[in-house]
Amino acid sequence: MPAPYRLHLVYFGEPPGNESAALTLATTLRGCTSVFLAKLDAHSAKAARWSRDPLNLAPQGRIALDLTERPSATELDELSKQTDAALYLSETHWPLPLHLNPGAAHPGTLQWCGFRKRKEIEYETYIKQWLESHTSIAIDTQSTDSYSQHRVLWQRGPALDGIAEETFPLNASQSEAEFFNAVGEPDKLKRHIETLVASSIRFIDLGAMSVIHLTEKRLR
Repeated sequence: MPAPYRLHLVYFGEPPGNESAALTLATTLRGCTSVFLAKLDAHSAKAARWSRDPLNLAPQGRIALDLTERPSATELDELSKQTDAALYLSETHWPLPLHLNPGAAHPGTLQWCGFRKRKEIEYETYIKQWLESHTSIAIDTQSTDSYSQHRVLWQRGPALDGIAEETFPLNASQSEAEFFNAVGEPDKLKRHIETLVASSIRFIDLGAMSVIHLTEKRLR
C-alpha cells in the first residue's frame, strides 16, 4: 500500500539536486519508504508541447519523499533550512499506482501539475470534485499508466492547493491521439478532450496552474 503522505521538494527556476542529495534529505524524516527524483532533461523535453505555466513558476524538477508518518512542524522547518526548494506536504491518493523498482526510471514521462482551486467554490466541493468524480474521467480519457492526487496540507513556496502526477508512455509525448487514448478515432479524441477539460474547469483555476513533463526515477 502506498504511503499516506508525500513531501514534495519542488525546484522552481533551478534544477533539482543530484541523487545523492535527494537520498540525504530523505534521512532527515521519520518513516520515509520511497524516494523519487524527477527532472527536466532531453528525454522529458520530448513532451514539451504539454507544458503550461501561466504562473511563470518555471518548475525544473522535484524530489518526492513518501512517508508513513506526518512530519512535525519542527521537522519541516529544519528541512526547509537545508534546501532552496519549495516544500509541499500532501495527503496522497493513488487511484492508479506507479510501479517502479528502486533504481529504475519510468520509460515515458511524468506530468507534474501544481494548481490552485477556483476561488468561488468551497474547499469541500473542490475536494469532492477532484478526488471523486474527476478521478475516473482523468484515467479514462488519457493514456496514463499511473495517477496520483496530492492534497496539500502544509507548504513553503508558491501557493498551491493540489498537485497531480501522472505518468504517460513515451508515444504520448508528441501525439495528441496517443496522449488522449484515442489513436485512429478522431471522434473519440474530440470527446475525450472535451470531457477532460469540462471536468477540470469545475475545480481548477486554469490561470493558476503549472504543468511540466519530467523524467521520473525511483531512488529508493
